[in-house]
Order: sequence, then C-alpha cells, then structure tokens
Amino acid sequence: MELIVEDAEFVTMAGDAGPAQAMLVRDGRIAAMGPVSAVRAAASPGARVVRLDGATVIPGLIDAHCHVCDVGYLAAAADCSQPSAPDIPAIQARLRDAVGRTPEGSWVTGGGYVEYKLREGRHPTRADLDQAVPHRPAVVYHTSLHACVLNTAALREAGFADRQPDPPGGAFGRDREGRLDGVIFEGPMFALFERNLRHDLARMGAAQAAQVVEMAGQRLAAFGVTAACEADMRRDSFAAFAEADANGLLSQRIYGLVVHDQVDWLLGAGLRGRRSGRLTADAVKIWADGGMSSRTAAIHGSYPVPPYGSGILYFERDQLTEMVRDFDARGFQVAIHAQGDRAIETVLDAYAAVLAGTAGNPRRHRIEHGGAMYPPLAARAAALGIVVASQPGFMSTLGDGFAAAFGDRADELYAFGSWRRAGITVAGSSDAPVITADPLLGLRDAVLRRTGDGLVLGPAERLPAGDALDLYTTQAAFAMHREGEIGSLEPGKLADFVVLDRNPLRADPERITDIRVLATVLDGAPVYQSETVFRGW
Repeated sequence: MELIVEDAEFVTMAGDAGPAQAMLVRDGRIAAMGPVSAVRAAASPGARVVRLDGATVIPGLIDAHCHVCDVGYLAAAADCSQPSAPDIPAIQARLRDAVGRTPEGSWVTGGGYVEYKLREGRHPTRADLDQAVPHRPAVVYHTSLHACVLNTAALREAGFADRQPDPPGGAFGRDREGRLDGVIFEGPMFALFERNLRHDLARMGAAQAAQVVEMAGQRLAAFGVTAACEADMRRDSFAAFAEADANGLLSQRIYGLVVHDQVDWLLGAGLRGRRSGRLTADAVKIWADGGMSSRTAAIHGSYPVPPYGSGILYFERDQLTEMVRDFDARGFQVAIHAQGDRAIETVLDAYAAVLAGTAGNPRRHRIEHGGAMYPPLAARAAALGIVVASQPGFMSTLGDGFAAAFGDRADELYAFGSWRRAGITVAGSSDAPVITADPLLGLRDAVLRRTGDGLVLGPAERLPAGDALDLYTTQAAFAMHREGEIGSLEPGKLADFVVLDRNPLRADPERITDIRVLATVLDGAPVYQSETVFRGW
C-alpha cells in the first residue's frame, strides 16, 4: 500500500534537503519527498492520497530519556501533584479515595508531589499519611522519584526502624526526637519503588502488565512521541515491553537503558540488542547522584534549602571508572545520571579515563540530565564527545525550586545554548513521569526558559525554535543510534511523523503548548488520531 501526503507544510529537519510539498510512504518508509508532481510520479497508480488542509507535518518526536513503564504504572496512582493537590489535606483526600481501588496486597500509592509547591512548604510525613490510611501500607512518591513518604504500616513492612542509621546511598527524614518521619531519600526509595513495581506487575500477569506499557504508549503517542529511551529498564519491565511488542501494542520505538545491575541477566537471557523494529536494549544506565528537585544531586558546597547537605554521590571516581570500562569493553553505550557539578565532574573523569587514546566517543556514552554542567564541565564534555540527554520542560515545572536551591548559579543550569555552541549533542527529553511527557512543553521552555513564577533562568541560554525542535528529532535520534532511520523526513527513513494543526517554528512561543497533535504515525500507520485524517490506512 502506498500513501501520498500533500496539502501540508513539511518541516523535514533534513538540513539542506530543500522544501517539500508532498511525501510518498511505501512499505512503512518514506519513498519520496518534494514537489507534488514529482512525488505523484514516483507513486504507483493506486496510491491513496491524503490532503491535510494546510496542517504541518514534522518528524516523529523522540523522548531521549523517560520512564515509559513508570508512566503507565503511576497512571493508576492517586494524583498528588501541584496545583492539582495544593496542600497536604488534599493529598490525604486523594489517598483515602485510592484505598478502595487498590487491590489487597498492594500499597496504596500516590505520586507527583513537590514539597516546595505545597501550601505548607514541606514534605508530608508518616503522621499525615497515617491519618489518611491508618491500617494499610501507603506511599506517596516525590515528582523527582528520588524521594517518597511512607506511612507507619509501610515503614514497618519495609523494615525501617526509628533508630537505624542512614543507609549507604540514601537518607531518612527524622523528627526532633530522631524518629523516622516517613520521608525516604535516594537508594532506599529506589529499592522500594522497584519492589512495589515488581510486585504489582507480577500480580497483574503478563497480559495486564503489557497493558500498562500499552497505556503509557498511548499517552505518549497523543503527544506526538514516536520513539523513547526507557531510562530504567529492568527484568520485569523488559518482560512487559516484550509482551506488548509480541502483541503489537507498542506505540513507540523503545530503546532500553538497562540498569547496570541487570546487565548480566540481560546477557544471560540472550536479550541484548534489537528484538524488533520497536524494542531494543543495547545501553546501560547508571546513577551517579541524586535529583535536582529533591536537592540530593551531588554538588560542591552545600544547599541553602532542606535537606541541606551536599547531596548523594553513589560511586567514587575509581569505582565508576571501572564500571564504565567494563561496559564499554562489552560494547554497551553507557548513560549515566548526573545532575550536580560534583557528580558530573566524577562522570567526566570516568569517561576521560576510559576514552583515553580513543578517537572521539564511538559508543556515544551519555550524561543524563546534566543540570549543573557549568562551563568548564561543558567544555570537557564537548572535548570528549559526550552526548547529553536533558529536559527543557523542567524550566516551567521545577525551575523555581532550582532557583531557590542554586541561587546565583541558577542561570547556568541546563545551559542548552552554551552546550550547543560548545559542540555538544543535546537530546531533548521529559524524564516523565517526573513531568509531563509532552515535548511541546519542552520545546516552549527551551525557547522561553521561564519558570512557573515567571522568572527567566539564563536568558542567554534560550534556543531558537528550530534548534529546540532539533533536540527532539535529529539530536535525540543520534543519542539512540538511530539517526539513519528516524529524526528527519527523508527518502529511505522510516515513516514516523506527526501532524500538527500549526507550525511550531512559526508559532508565538507563548502558544506552542496550544498546538494540537492531529495524528501520530509510526511505520506509515497512525498510532494516534485526534481527527481521522488517515481513514482506512
């Protein structure tokens, strides 16, 4: 079957390829682009023609770092985000409502809160959660997924006791008497989240777990996302993706970043590499430090806001270097979460040691986020050829908290303009469910860099709209080793594209998030349509 798409404005992101007035899709790939007459001449006589009434066609949008499975899993959790839940009583009410729909044996779960956006300006506590859910384990995850709050029943089930010391790689919140107040940071939080996710996916069974992935994919498709790096691939989530893939339920091309302690399992199971056109696991994910919005990113100096301190660094330089060296030798791309300048420095030291004597960065090793990658660090990253997957959408959603935590250096955070000028490949992403998966939000924030309270962070780091779109297309494709297949609209590439009601490159930046996704197309077939423009295809 062949499809001619015309009467549209095409944003090809193909460099000097020139303008196009029509596109021919054949067997899931782009067969021709150019003037209408040339495209029609290249088509078979029976090709179907779809006219888009002046809509805009752009390459499929790519999220270079998100947590697809977590998006689906937390979709069933109580929404404790702000402004939806403006204060702790609202969070309590959401949890009470969630009790009745939570299966026995599973924890009552909420997610999305940010303590500095709550009316009280603090984390909820175990006492707050006990009032809402007194007899069952309950947890509310911080939006960063680097902290959470447990009620007393959950603390008991998790095996946490009042007088125990902070664990390596983590910390406990405590009240004035030294008792646990229910707030858990970093390492033990990750272990809890993984435990609960694994338990609940196992309880669901393979078919229902695949539906969790399918539901997340449908949400991403509605935002125009056709490919995503799953930044926390583990054995149980891989099984859910594989089941969804086998049943034709994946709406994106998933590139798995496999958590470093799961790599031996991946290799032993023979699952490394490309399973299909829509599921690949060929990169390794390592956490070097904590989160920016949880104020646990590893920094030089100390935070002026709770929980104070200098953050959490998971690995010292020599240990991290050996990990990177091992995975590099086994042929893996390595993607390391690093937010604070102290962590980024450690990661760059490790990469420099491993890449010494190598021409460039052939495996395209990455830094995930890179929030406090200040100019000297950015220069080092550029010299090493390190790819950075970062999140412009943090500006409007979390930027005010960054400003409070980083003070005079806030203008240097997420310095997309400087990074690109230095020659760094910067791939756009959302880190969803930390924030929404909508790449149009990230596109707008890369252009405006305005926080929720109206503060502009780093005005010199603003990007033109075309450069911002580049983050979510060609640069993100490069970050996942698929620039030969996706990221631009060119003959021979896969027919992954998005139909928008307006051109984001000519829109008022203030209104970019008002642009509607009319259709999202993967392999030439729609996986989402708000309007049925591809009827019968």
